[in-house]
Amino acid sequence: PAKDIKIDWAGLKRRTRRVTSANLSASIYMPAGDGKTIVFVGSEGGGRFGGGGGGAPTLYSIGDDGKRLTRIASGNAPPTDTPGDDAPRGPRRGFGGGISGLALTKDGRTIFYQEGDGVYSTGMGGTPVAGADAPAGGRGLGRGGVPAGLAAATGGGGGSSKKVTFAAKVKVDHPAEWAEMFGDAWRTMKYRFYDPKMHGVDWEAAKAKYAPLVEYVGDTHELMNVINEMIGELNASHTGASARTGRGPGESGISTGHLGFDLVPDDAAGRYKVAHIYESGPADADWIKVEKGNYLIALNGRPVKSGDDFHDMLNRRLNKKAAVTLNAKPTPEGAWTVRIDPVSPTAFADLRYKRWVDERRAMADKLSGGKVGYLHIKAMDQPSLAKFRRELNEFRHKDALVIDQRFNGGGNIEQELLALLVQRQYQLWQPRGTEATTRPMSGFFGPKVVLQNWRSASNAEMFPAGFRALGLGKVIGTPTMCAVIGTGSYSLIDGSTIRTPAVGVYLNDESRTNMENTGVKPDIFVENTPEDNLAGRDRQLEVAVQELLKELRPASGVAGE
Repeated sequence: PAKDIKIDWAGLKRRTRRVTSANLSASIYMPAGDGKTIVFVGSEGGGRFGGGGGGAPTLYSIGDDGKRLTRIASGNAPPTDTPGDDAPRGPRRGFGGGISGLALTKDGRTIFYQEGDGVYSTGMGGTPVAGADAPAGGRGLGRGGVPAGLAAATGGGGGSSKKVTFAAKVKVDHPAEWAEMFGDAWRTMKYRFYDPKMHGVDWEAAKAKYAPLVEYVGDTHELMNVINEMIGELNASHTGASARTGRGPGESGISTGHLGFDLVPDDAAGRYKVAHIYESGPADADWIKVEKGNYLIALNGRPVKSGDDFHDMLNRRLNKKAAVTLNAKPTPEGAWTVRIDPVSPTAFADLRYKRWVDERRAMADKLSGGKVGYLHIKAMDQPSLAKFRRELNEFRHKDALVIDQRFNGGGNIEQELLALLVQRQYQLWQPRGTEATTRPMSGFFGPKVVLQNWRSASNAEMFPAGFRALGLGKVIGTPTMCAVIGTGSYSLIDGSTIRTPAVGVYLNDESRTNMENTGVKPDIFVENTPEDNLAGRDRQLEVAVQELLKELRPASGVAGE
């Protein structure tokens, strides 16, 4: 019979101890039948469940005294492909299909678990991990805090898992399923939407308005259209329903490669001409003979004339590298061929982005005579935060700084950014014979402004709002997107998803202004026109530099400028 559990809370922290000594990321744990053993899923090298740094999840057992660490079974590394149409219905388990759903048999000798699309069973015997009984941080640990012998057991350790094979056919009543999905989506928004007043919308009336349409939908995508029309009544960002997607078995997409340089037509010569070579791109190498002004004569042996769609020649290549024939003149005589490994569209977009940033950095430097530094925040994510820290150090000797976050779609790092910028310098360390360093070391203490535009969204709206509220400087550009809510995602029965914003963001002012549908208005309104963009002019950046130079004049003692 079950006994009442009484917890002695006093001094609980003193009685709590770490069980594992290995550098394992542990999750999904359960007690074994003997009451002295814990079964858990772990991954070497830290990180979250399903793979520390991309490693394979592994099933372990360990005594509650921290001894007898045993590898029971090793899983597979998380897949990187997209599930096909024959994937199981409903959301996939875990991160990338890792180990989950642990279940022990009554005798405690066999454990069942789910991995990816399959169910597996294995004995609880396993392989003991050598050197794992030392206390955490003590002897017996190898490099990185991993017990000696743990690495040796990787891959082949543990018991032999057997896949539980079965076949099942499910008959789905799609109209009934779609009706359930519509109701589930409606309820999800009703109980998870950040504003209990639903932005003033009668949500019951919205259901009555759109529910009759569900009877006439013909597939999931039409259902998503109906749900999205209903959600649209809320006039809210960070929302929307999406059908489950995925390629079928054997399907693969086409990715057009890029050579790392821009080509423009020279109609008089009848050829394409190299107009720009991207720094750090596939063509930017000492062993590749290509210069601005060279003519493209052929690709993979096929002649190319001005007006030809040469992009198709970079698809479905037999060889990884493309044979690019170039010449200083628009004729084949004297031409040479180089082999270039084209990059993906994503990598090419990164090259174009770097060029855009470098051009604006050069503009700021030229307009200010080297006094004003420039940096751009691409997204509100951890890589952008690390880049921001590096560039603050890089520009610490500049007199002023332009912080550009135009075209930033958001994320969640505005607190970290503002924590760096709000710091005040309190000391200066001056080693003999070298440059001085400030305390704090990371930060920028001179005048600064933020650039924003209508493509600054979500967390990239919270950042300029906080920047201004903290008195750090002016905000220049156009109003932001007005899309400021904290969102999440909920899975429907067939694996379709619905975004559900659950966190509102408000200014800390007397009226507690809701930033959703309000956004951030600039202190100085400046808009880049299409003509500016075509001419390569950035008037928003020009005004930002001018404003900073105004702030620098009193400090420099220069009058009449």
